[in-house]
Amino acid sequence: MIAFAGGVLEPGKWRALENCVCLHAIRSSNGLARDIMDVYFEEGLDPRPTVLVADSQFGAYGRQGRRWEAPLGRGLYFTVLRAAAAGEPLSVVPIAVARWTRAVLAEQTGAAISLKWPNDLYVGRKKLAGVVAESRTQGDDTWIAVGVGINVLGTATALGVPDATTLEEATGRAPGLTPLLQALLDRFDRELAAPRWDEEAREWERFAAHRPGDRLTIRRDGEEISGAYVGLDASGFLRLDTGAGETTIAAGEVAAW
Repeated sequence: MIAFAGGVLEPGKWRALENCVCLHAIRSSNGLARDIMDVYFEEGLDPRPTVLVADSQFGAYGRQGRRWEAPLGRGLYFTVLRAAAAGEPLSVVPIAVARWTRAVLAEQTGAAISLKWPNDLYVGRKKLAGVVAESRTQGDDTWIAVGVGINVLGTATALGVPDATTLEEATGRAPGLTPLLQALLDRFDRELAAPRWDEEAREWERFAAHRPGDRLTIRRDGEEISGAYVGLDASGFLRLDTGAGETTIAAGEVAAW
């Protein structure tokens, strides 16, 4: 048993996840994961699948280094660090993690959550959670760290973040942090023990905030590309009909939708 947020996590049935470290306050769980990757690569050590959880993170960040508010006792903030399997499609991993997270939060709370490309979770037009993935390759070895930040308790106003929401605000109920984290890690473990990467893009589309034909504007490398949403390709890349033909966007941000 592992103590967390006044409760205990039960890792006994996990098959893919091996270590779980719960910390009170750190700068960033993804930042800590990067430090661990550096040390392990330098020392030639074999990584074990590890979950890094923090009650609070005072330097948390999302995609493109954007600050993420992670106050004490208000949310779930954790990173899964592991070695990528041979042939694992790294571009699919963050959309898969976003989908698994959405499924668990919806099942546990009844919140109407949708997925905004590439890996954000929304309730209506308000952001509830985000996923950020980072990887490092050395020789034949690739490690991947996937961080998840979820606004759970209180109000978005208290967070001081515009256009955000929390599970409590969205549902009118305050879920317990420990059982919610247990359900999330149980789901992650189950999926990672028997991954179905070739199905993830199609499954993600079922819960997307975007519908075919929706007008999107994508900001990428300082430029904007607009067009009609078509869907995702097998790699999790966005397919957009610009009117001059279909283009595939591997990375970027949905600036307008």
